[in-house]
Amino acid sequence: MATSCKRVFRCAAILSLFLALQQAPCQSPLSVADVVKRSSDAVVQVVASDASGKDTALGSGFLISSDGKIVTNYHVIKGAHSALVKLANGAFFPVEGILAVDIDRDLVILKVPGKNLPFLPIGNSTDLHVGDHVVAIGSPLGLEGTVSDGIVSAIREEQDKKWIQTTAPVSHGNSGGPLLDLNGNVTGVITWGVNLQLGQNLNFAAASDEVKTLLLRSHPPSPLGSTPDEKPSSTAVIGEGAKALNGEVWTSISSGHDYRLKRDGNHIYTDWVNLPAQLQGTVAFVRSELTLGPDGKWHGKVHSRLPCTYKDVWTGSKVNNWCSAQSDIVIDKLSDTRIEGFSLGWDKFDCHKCEPHGEKQVPFTWIPKE
Repeated sequence: MATSCKRVFRCAAILSLFLALQQAPCQSPLSVADVVKRSSDAVVQVVASDASGKDTALGSGFLISSDGKIVTNYHVIKGAHSALVKLANGAFFPVEGILAVDIDRDLVILKVPGKNLPFLPIGNSTDLHVGDHVVAIGSPLGLEGTVSDGIVSAIREEQDKKWIQTTAPVSHGNSGGPLLDLNGNVTGVITWGVNLQLGQNLNFAAASDEVKTLLLRSHPPSPLGSTPDEKPSSTAVIGEGAKALNGEVWTSISSGHDYRLKRDGNHIYTDWVNLPAQLQGTVAFVRSELTLGPDGKWHGKVHSRLPCTYKDVWTGSKVNNWCSAQSDIVIDKLSDTRIEGFSLGWDKFDCHKCEPHGEKQVPFTWIPKE
């Protein structure tokens, strides 16, 4: 009888606990104000400088550990000789070095000296859904602690990279700042926004899961201006190319353009040398500069100045306008006999305003000119 009573009592207790849990209210998301209050102390401003001490870039970032690990965008500190990190309380810390970098996703983990620093928890970007409310904190145009909010408007997958598209407004200087969910977890890293002339509220963040992956690959700090020693991409074929890149001329098999290539350490310089006859002796040029990245690929920019003709809408006559432009270029295969990669071109180019429209990827293959 006693055993039976104990069993009934135990079952009743379990049932009461179950009912109590069922009736307990679910944890409500925080308000935007509460998210900011809980997170802003761990959001930092990053100021990069060259060898002369001149500021070269300004961005945002955030602490992910109490001992001074900071996440920001790679482009914020690219080529910097030194950098300072400023906390919300006004404290400054010099950057000791780079712990890990992912150029393709524009992410880097920096290290500053410090103990017991505030930091943000990294959430799971896989838990994020289109329509979720998110908050961005950063230093747009140097205005520290600026807050904006919006929703996740899309989650996009591109070449094994995940991007979170958001309506939370961001500007120059927000790069590297956190995109937070309403539980105060980092769900993304603000990376770039579309020019307002091309689209409103089109802003993007790298997924927070990429930060977790990058953290697993961290190394002892390496100086700014260099990157940790990482294995090259399996698709890259990197040769010394000492003979082929010593001022030799290469021909594009798609365009017929001839390029003189020079290599100086981890840098490659190219120059279009067989300009059309009517452009020779003018200020026309197409040149590029690329730097070897830790992924084993060469990343850089193409700079050009070329004449561009358009039709005047009033007179109907043709007008020549000299336009300067800049685009990205990547070389992912390099040997003494073949160079392959891609550059970013455009579907259309407004010769009147010198403005490109409709970015597209243009692959190329170069071979040594005989």
